[in-house]
Amino acid sequence: MVLNLKRMPELILAAFISLALILLYCYVLYQNGIIPIGGKKAPSFVIVIFFQWFLVQRIMKQRANEKIHFLHLFAYQYIFVMMVGIISATFFYVFYLSSPGLDVLSQYIQLSLQELSTYKQVIVKQEGGAYFEELRQNISMINAKSIAKDDFFQKIALSFLPNLLISLYYKRS
Repeated sequence: MVLNLKRMPELILAAFISLALILLYCYVLYQNGIIPIGGKKAPSFVIVIFFQWFLVQRIMKQRANEKIHFLHLFAYQYIFVMMVGIISATFFYVFYLSSPGLDVLSQYIQLSLQELSTYKQVIVKQEGGAYFEELRQNISMINAKSIAKDDFFQKIALSFLPNLLISLYYKRS
């Protein structure tokens, strides 16, 4: 069976390497004047997809002659994705509570509010003043917890289709 305790160190190591690469990606963005929150951080998910593929590829090579059901591969990948999600969400939560993180978050909120105000007339015209005020309030309420929560749930949601496709491609039943 693909899911066993012998594979846990491999998954944990891959999760921490994924986090390190995601943080490197975020650092490079920040050094280039881009605050890596929300959609700007989303392309880092390619790192997670790569490791999903790599881990399944590794299993398939190690068990070349065995039948492996796609659900085993699917569950294996989701365990990995959940590990990455938990580790990265925890890191981002702690970071955005720290002094440097609060500075980055403050910058992000200020820039987002400035950007929102440039589109105020269009938003109010199309959606109404109440909608604009709700957007403004929601941006102002971004905090470490909301960033961590979004990071975790985005990883879980975005991994479904790649996980399914990788599992179906490599299955041997």
